[in-house]
Amino acid sequence: MSDDDDVATLGELLCARLCHDLAGAVGAVGTGVELLTDELGSREFADDAVALLATSAEAAVHRLKFLRIALGHGGQSLSCDQLKGLVADFLGPSGDAHDGVRLIWNDAEPAIWDGGAVKLLLNLILLARDCLSRGGDLIVESAGSGAEIARVTAKGPKAGPAESALALTAHGAGSLGPRGAQGYYTALLAQRIGASVSCEDSHECVVFVAVKN
Repeated sequence: MSDDDDVATLGELLCARLCHDLAGAVGAVGTGVELLTDELGSREFADDAVALLATSAEAAVHRLKFLRIALGHGGQSLSCDQLKGLVADFLGPSGDAHDGVRLIWNDAEPAIWDGGAVKLLLNLILLARDCLSRGGDLIVESAGSGAEIARVTAKGPKAGPAESALALTAHGAGSLGPRGAQGYYTALLAQRIGASVSCEDSHECVVFVAVKN
């Protein structure tokens, strides 16, 4: 496969991944509209439909903001607080849901993340979330000094390397699916800023570490 073909395939797969991540929230908006239309005579059902619409629309907006920076062209510098808020909104409330993901953010330097590091961290978070098929903790740690850029840990019941994590070492996009493309893309982002990403798997715990080369 030529380099041009590889880039085109990667773009198509990432678009498929983006659409998949947005489908649930946008689909729920449609469900809310149907409920509102069907139950206009019932105040109780109308209130439920409006609440569903508001929640689903908010979730779609948060996902779009996150994915625009994680997958979009260029980079955007963010403060640690801005970055934490972006990730928290994207993951949503964990609650007591079976597949809920709880964000644990261990603040450290840098106070301001440059665009390349922001994109890499957000994509590491996508990889870590993929590893939490039954929910759990997503732990973000940034290094204050040394070569380590960031460490993202997925810890929870049945946590293990997902297809996207395994594709960190892929040599092209041709044989990958949409989730696998996420891992390949993350490795390319790391290379772009002179870094590399490793994935360590232990019992129900997957750790991603980005390190400057």
